[in-house]
Amino acid sequence: MHETTKPNSNDHVKKKQIQREVKKEKIYEFLHQHVPITKWLPKYNSKMAMGDMIAGITIGLTMIPQSIAYASLANLSPQVGLYSSLIGGFIYMNLGTVKQVSMGPTSLMALLTYEYTKNLTVEYVVLLTFMCGIIEMLMGLFKLGFLVDFISTPVTSGFTTATSIIVVMSQVKGILGVRFKGDTVKDILEKLIEHFHERRTGDMVLGLGAIVVILTLRELRNVPVTGILKKVFWFISLSRNTSVVLLAMLITYLFESSGIPLPYLTSDTAKTGLPSLRFPPFGYTSGNTTVTLPEMLYEIRSAIFIIPLVSVLANVSIAKTYANGGIVEATQEMLALGMCNIAGSFIMSMPTCGAFTRSALSQASGVQTTLSNIYASGLILLAILFLTPHFHLIPRAILSSILISAVLFMVDYQIVKPLWKTSRAELFVTMVTLLISLFFTVEIGLLAGICANIIHLALMWSRPKLKIELIKSKGVEFVLITPNNGLYFPAIDYLYREIMRIPKQEGYAKIPLVINCAHLKGLDYTAAKGLSLISSEIQAKDQRFIVLNASEKMRYVCRKSGCKSMVFCNSLDALPSVILGEQCKEKCTLNSSSMKRNDSVVVDVPIRLAEVTPLLNIKSPNGNDTRVDL
Repeated sequence: MHETTKPNSNDHVKKKQIQREVKKEKIYEFLHQHVPITKWLPKYNSKMAMGDMIAGITIGLTMIPQSIAYASLANLSPQVGLYSSLIGGFIYMNLGTVKQVSMGPTSLMALLTYEYTKNLTVEYVVLLTFMCGIIEMLMGLFKLGFLVDFISTPVTSGFTTATSIIVVMSQVKGILGVRFKGDTVKDILEKLIEHFHERRTGDMVLGLGAIVVILTLRELRNVPVTGILKKVFWFISLSRNTSVVLLAMLITYLFESSGIPLPYLTSDTAKTGLPSLRFPPFGYTSGNTTVTLPEMLYEIRSAIFIIPLVSVLANVSIAKTYANGGIVEATQEMLALGMCNIAGSFIMSMPTCGAFTRSALSQASGVQTTLSNIYASGLILLAILFLTPHFHLIPRAILSSILISAVLFMVDYQIVKPLWKTSRAELFVTMVTLLISLFFTVEIGLLAGICANIIHLALMWSRPKLKIELIKSKGVEFVLITPNNGLYFPAIDYLYREIMRIPKQEGYAKIPLVINCAHLKGLDYTAAKGLSLISSEIQAKDQRFIVLNASEKMRYVCRKSGCKSMVFCNSLDALPSVILGEQCKEKCTLNSSSMKRNDSVVVDVPIRLAEVTPLLNIKSPNGNDTRVDL
């Protein structure tokens, strides 16, 4: 009779409990990865709160005048700039990974927005913001952050320098007190010359004076003082833009109160109160004209991809700058950026991202976490509620002076000297990006810079540098050919031509040729077939061809590509034995017709390399004489 064992109920309960714990851990892991605030908020303390409050208030005081100025640069009303700074901070506080980032409009985003929507209504701007958020979300979900890697530092430098110059030139009209529209540098210069006689003295005095004051206050933080005075100077320096705006508003108010006509132009009036929450415009009706969503998307077509790419580049670059060797969560940054723009489109926002200047200011202010965004957004909220009725008091020249003072320091002239000394090809990429951005459009300049960078990389892979040495070791002479990087299909024809030149030189027709693969990280099928062809043709001339230091993967590719006569060697010390062994093999082959030659030889006999004696120089592909260098 068989005894039936009943399942232990305690084991079943424990198993269920373990499953619940595992499921709970997975939920926590998911939250910590995609909602980073859940990771650090339980450890939040009063010291961190104080640092965030100081940094947040500092950033808020800076963002208020900047947001108004950037909205003006994008040809939008002042309140749109403030709306763009409002909701992004609350969302990034929860989803962002970089504590120095403060979400809001930037000069670059404003300029690109103006480029694509300058002749369109505000509905197109809001739709553009929504589509940018969607593309950024998709980039994050499909892990397309590698696309940013194709934008090198020289390209970024040329692009930001060009946009800075365009911003400065476009704001000169605000300093002069004239009104016109210009797209490229050429247009702006022509319009400035055309309208220069319309300049207003009041605007010029106010604008130039504001630039001097802003730049002077900026340097206050570098004054060599200590104690409480240093902190006072630091705070005055950080709040310089806000101070200048408030002072200018006071002057305008005094003019209006006394009934004296204003000697300068002022900003447009702004809509009071909080923005209304509504869906982005997927089509709209103006008078008797109805515009559909496909028609709106056609008008802003390339902006849907260019602006998200640039904004992701900005955020990821800031993350890399302040990572201090840590991991950059590029995917999460894309998701956070996408959510900020999608949410912003529901309150009539323009495209937003992080800004290098604000990030540096936040770092200097002692920021601790992304919670600093709540203080900055709180100040923006107060400005929307109480300051919008008074925006008409802000002189246009003041907004122009703030923009000019901010972007002057984004002109990256310092990169020219190191690139000139180290890599003139990269300097050429920088200049291509800069000049095309200036004289055409910034998005064409960016694409041209990326293309120039890819061409530069292609040339590096297709024309590897070859170090060619004539070596004598243990009574054996051979020519050592060392490529400096990976050997792939674009380079094989070049390598074939250079190697086949060597036997044609006098005295080198019988010397073994050795290609050193020590620096090669990979080998594709086409390159393997090319090496097989070189080996066959060299050996057909009764001259040996040996592949040195090839990895197992490279040998595998060579075997699978049908190489039948490739000779391999594992080390430089073993080369003389391989060469001498091949000589003996040839003699044996001549004496016995039944003996077949092996398809490949792999030898690794440790032999001390004899003293290398300088022999005849051999011309390298670049024309320089190369001596033995071991």
